[in-house]
Amino acid sequence: MGVVPAETTALKRILLTGASAGIGLLTARLLCQMGHEVWGTARTLAKLPVIERFHPVILDLNDKHSIEAAFGAALLEAGYFDVLINNAGAGVFGPLESFSDDEFVAQFETLLLGPLRLIRLALPDMRARGTGLVVNVSSLAGEFPLPFMAPYSMFKAAMSAMSEGLGFELAHTGVRVVDVRPGDFATNFHDSTRRIGSELASEYQPNLIRAWHAIGQNMKRAKSSCIVADLLVAIVEGKVRGPVQVVGDIFQARMARLLARIVRRSWVQWGIRKYYGLRRA
Repeated sequence: MGVVPAETTALKRILLTGASAGIGLLTARLLCQMGHEVWGTARTLAKLPVIERFHPVILDLNDKHSIEAAFGAALLEAGYFDVLINNAGAGVFGPLESFSDDEFVAQFETLLLGPLRLIRLALPDMRARGTGLVVNVSSLAGEFPLPFMAPYSMFKAAMSAMSEGLGFELAHTGVRVVDVRPGDFATNFHDSTRRIGSELASEYQPNLIRAWHAIGQNMKRAKSSCIVADLLVAIVEGKVRGPVQVVGDIFQARMARLLARIVRRSWVQWGIRKYYGLRRA
């Protein structure tokens, strides 16, 4: 038998954002059950689980000082981190023209700048030790934009580009970067998505309500988010090593992506409009 890579055997110290619900909470529970130590973050302490080997961390991705203070305190307790998982996210639904500068910037900080700040804080020690893993949870929305969630889609696309670019830059360091792109999975994401743009609602009907309904129905029909949590655990343990991991049903993760590569983009956009029931003039 060959030598088993260290990543498949050693227990890890992991910083995981968005550990209070959904994919993050499931991942935290699985990692802790398997013996790993998890420093999991949320904005509110009361929302974080109380389980063995889980260390609660209060962190606000929209606040640079909160990120620095939270990471510093967690690192002091942990000593070092083997893995950083940027999982936290939040969506805002509404016409792009209705986004104020503050609302747009808030999405940017939550979905891209906040994770980048954590990467900057984690990399120096990882590079110095010659080992480490950064996992960024982006979305298939970066490849197939969600109607009325343009900022979410664009920043998820940017996270995927950031992940691949960073992976090239770190090729010589022993630090790996993995971009995970989930499709629709059953979480409370849709229920927690904030809606804006009521003043423009009449201007965007009937597509505004059609898109909202379609996204909600897709989430209800979606598979369990345990599938994504299992994938994240497999990545942490070195059982899955590719730099880009797409996870979803056969249509989203395989067929749609294959068709998008071989047909005109206008056809892809037609398919997206049909998928969400959008009307044209």
